[in-house]
Amino acid sequence: MKKISESTSKKVRLIYGWTFTAFTAVVGALFIWQVLDIYLGGVASGQSSPFSRGLVEERLGIIAAPFWIWIAMIAVGFVLWEIFAVEEKISPVTDPRYVLKRLQKRLPKEAEGELKSSLEYVKSQQKFLNIIHGVLLAMVCAYLIYVVVYLCVPSNFPNVDKTADMLNMAKYLLPVAAVVYIAGVLYVTAYKISAKNQLPYVKKLVAGSKAPAAKQNKFMQIVTHKYFKLGVRIAIACLGIAFVIAGCFNGSIREVFNKAIRICTECIGLG
Repeated sequence: MKKISESTSKKVRLIYGWTFTAFTAVVGALFIWQVLDIYLGGVASGQSSPFSRGLVEERLGIIAAPFWIWIAMIAVGFVLWEIFAVEEKISPVTDPRYVLKRLQKRLPKEAEGELKSSLEYVKSQQKFLNIIHGVLLAMVCAYLIYVVVYLCVPSNFPNVDKTADMLNMAKYLLPVAAVVYIAGVLYVTAYKISAKNQLPYVKKLVAGSKAPAAKQNKFMQIVTHKYFKLGVRIAIACLGIAFVIAGCFNGSIREVFNKAIRICTECIGLG
């Protein structure tokens, strides 16, 4: 099979990117147009809100075709990105983490003489990063448990004022989320600084090591092959499309529309 040139791949990606961006803007504009049309139409007699279920389903049905074409374009994009692959060029100067990750695969397990101290330093840095990475994962898991527990307590949502419920939830959840986010930023910063400090020692160890690089076994060669990854992504995309079609036929899509309408009219307060 003739290999696709990188210039051709870049042109195809550029054309697809501009086309997808323009079509996304069109679909977004159509959705906003339908929402504004419903809102400006006013409240019908016997209703408390202009966003009735039947009317929303009818208006969204008008733009259903562009929406499904947009979904199809997303699936096509995954396929194009694999077929028209472009080698990612990351500069070692701007991203030392990339070089460190690549060189770590060739690090010797043992060293002697001057290299021994370098290896000990690299191992201590990796141990430090593993510890703070574990702490960060523990914080994320604890936050997720906290969110689930909060959402499962009925007393937190008395169903009197939805806006007040949402503001109260934000008061309790957002500060904790901010702490976890700051911890993540600090971890990324520490990782980048540590990678920059490790690089000279890692390069010295790799240059002084005579051990040959470990060969990848046959199973890993198959799993990491780009066409295997492409097949897995296509299979997942087909499975997702099959579930969407199944949901359309068993009535689940009506439930999704009803919940979306209730969120807009009751929770957010749209209209």
